[in-house]
Amino acid sequence: MNECERCIEILYKERFGQLISLILQRFRQMPIDCAEDIVQETFTAAALHWPKTGIPENPSGWLYQTCKNKSINLLKKNAKTVDLSLAKTASVAADEISEDGFKDAQLRMLMACCHPHLTPKTQIVLALKYVFNLKIENIALLFGAEPDAIEKMLYRARQKIKSEALILSTGLYGYSLERLSVMHKIIYLIFSEGYKQSGEKISQGKILCEDALMLNKYLFDSPLCNPETKALQALMLFNVARFDARFDAQGNTVELEYQDRTLWDQSLIQLASFLLTESEDAVFSPYHLEAAISCVHCTAHKFEDTDWGAVCKYYDVLLKVYPSPFAEINYAVALQYNHQNDKAFRILMDLHRNPYFNKLPILEQTIRKYFERSLKSKVLSPKS
Repeated sequence: MNECERCIEILYKERFGQLISLILQRFRQMPIDCAEDIVQETFTAAALHWPKTGIPENPSGWLYQTCKNKSINLLKKNAKTVDLSLAKTASVAADEISEDGFKDAQLRMLMACCHPHLTPKTQIVLALKYVFNLKIENIALLFGAEPDAIEKMLYRARQKIKSEALILSTGLYGYSLERLSVMHKIIYLIFSEGYKQSGEKISQGKILCEDALMLNKYLFDSPLCNPETKALQALMLFNVARFDARFDAQGNTVELEYQDRTLWDQSLIQLASFLLTESEDAVFSPYHLEAAISCVHCTAHKFEDTDWGAVCKYYDVLLKVYPSPFAEINYAVALQYNHQNDKAFRILMDLHRNPYFNKLPILEQTIRKYFERSLKSKVLSPKS
């Protein structure tokens, strides 16, 4: 791969969704699929022309100007006179093609994907496609679905956006109060999807985690930032700090107890601890509580030094405010390490008797390990 091809590949990953957002912002009636086609055509044009003419001095600006010209040509063809009039009188402003302009465009696209008329799953798929620029095949892998199913979901979403005239080109701060919490949720869900990848998907998972972290950093640096944004950033940093220690040379997952803590990134842990302190607020979000739990783990020099009492306290509060079977499973593990075996066992058995949760692989693994730890510590498990 030569320098020109590498440049285009990097720009495609970084700018694809941002360019779509800029087009939708400039041409309000442009269908999202048309905007996507225009961006694809622009990158094809770059691949054809740049090897002959050289990489432009401002490649991002070249891409945006080309997208704008192609949009105007399409509007002329379709006689969209109102949009065309606006496009002719509005030149490309310098701040639109600055680094901050592209960051704002990415945040606008994320906010657009959080439209309340779209289902949560559709919001995530749209964000994966147009914000994180994942291929259909990779989105399908994350959801354990067939690529055709994701294609159909995106098609239905585009049809809904068109038929209901949903506005996907919004000002960055127009719906901040309404959608900021949803934006946080999508960023963390996508981070979590990347974090749980193992085996051959580790590298893809790490990239997804880094992209989610960077996008939340854009939020962090914007006027939209609130205590929840800071807590989410802290939580993701705590987790990313341990990323390389979570797998062995063969790509197998290494449990927390057996991780080499010298591989943990202490600078990220210190930054996360600082942000967690900075995020203190009258109301704690789930990110505050999960970050506090991660902080306990990350600041313990050895697994045996873990303050399991504090971990249990945080999980107890988390479950009262934000109940989740996965949090309950982790709570049960913390309780056993805190020598509260009976309570841990009752939680696991209650989940096991629930027809909605008893098929969860993580629950079966946790129950098995509960008995292994009980036998290892020579503690008799209670009778069921």
